[in-house]
Amino acid sequence: MVEVPAAALAIDRFDADFYSIGSNDLVQYVTACDRGNGELATLADPLNPAVLELIRRTIDHGRKTGAPVSLCGDMAADPRCVPALVECGLQAFSVAPSALGRLKAAISRCA
Repeated sequence: MVEVPAAALAIDRFDADFYSIGSNDLVQYVTACDRGNGELATLADPLNPAVLELIRRTIDHGRKTGAPVSLCGDMAADPRCVPALVECGLQAFSVAPSALGRLKAAISRCA
């Protein structure tokens, strides 16, 4: 699980069969915003360039090593995040069944 910035920054030091990016924790730690604090919710932006760079770095490493990379958490099911995630190279989204329709529609708009 890639959930903290240090893991994404040192991803080339982790030999794994697959990588799963936990977007909720990653966004929280990158933006230094406690996701349990409603007053900070607007600051915990999953589209923050630093968050996207760490996601891209992890995906690039997975591509380089042949290890699949997936992303789970709120960001994976958020249609407004899909274009940026697809641009980063993400191919595997892990979402609840109730989010599949919205996710498929958002992905099809990226094609």
